[in-house]
Amino acid sequence: MTQSVQIATARFTKWCRLGGTPLTRMGRLVEEQLLPPYLALGFQRVSVHLRDPKDVVSARQICLERFYGDEIDTVIFNFDKYRRPTFQVHLSRREIVSPHAWVRAANLVRKPSQYLHFWGKPWWLPTRYWTEQMSANTIECVLEMTARALAFLERSERCRNISKSVNA
Repeated sequence: MTQSVQIATARFTKWCRLGGTPLTRMGRLVEEQLLPPYLALGFQRVSVHLRDPKDVVSARQICLERFYGDEIDTVIFNFDKYRRPTFQVHLSRREIVSPHAWVRAANLVRKPSQYLHFWGKPWWLPTRYWTEQMSANTIECVLEMTARALAFLERSERCRNISKSVNA
């Protein structure tokens, strides 16, 4: 792991601690359970988007990139800005050459009618009632969708858990 990635990881950990125990647990579970399947397939955690030093990954994001020929696959775990134990999963393939034209992009969702989905604590539930088991169940659900996410990135296969195209 490069020093810039270590710094990005430390920034994420510090950001999670500011949200308290539920967010820290959720962040840890994402790092321990959701990242390894992607890392095993050639994705790398990065500290800047698309190798652009001006486009630094936010402290509340985990960004994974993989180069695939003349294109780059990206998976972003984007955590809630209000530090609730929730996150979104963004998937995209873009061209490597600037201006990095979009090849395809989508979000991991629970229902086919959704464009975005926050995985984790529902907005109406007080954070103090969100348990570690609830976080574990959320992670397990998202982990089961890893193959679908990869099928979308590699072959543009849409299923009920991949959001609809913006153009459709």
